Amino acid sequence: MRFALLVNAAADSAAALTALHTAQALLGHSDHQLYRLFFYRDAVHLAHRHAWSADGAQANAAQQWQQWLADNPLDAVVCVGAAQRRGVVAATLADGFSLAGLGQWADALIHSDRVIQFG
Repeated sequence: MRFALLVNAAADSAAALTALHTAQALLGHSDHQLYRLFFYRDAVHLAHRHAWSADGAQANAAQQWQQWLADNPLDAVVCVGAAQRRGVVAATLADGFSLAGLGQWADALIHSDRVIQFG
């Protein structure tokens, strides 16, 4: 079964880590495939290479996502429009992420059996 994950959760929310743990579980299951991870709205901060927050929660979630994607090369797409509105640009994008438009999300919807949304 092929999955697409839509991550809308802010980096300092519990849903950001729940999305990561779900992606990890899906990747570890032999009958499942992660077709695409799509980061939208405030979740684009997870892809910022210099993510930080006063309490460290945002940096922790972003670092976990970034490390996991470095270890598991997947199609992790950050919405370019949402990213630009939040100051995340190609120069600040962490390794493992790519910028693309909503067309990539539409493609994920077409080619996935299941969609899971976080946040």
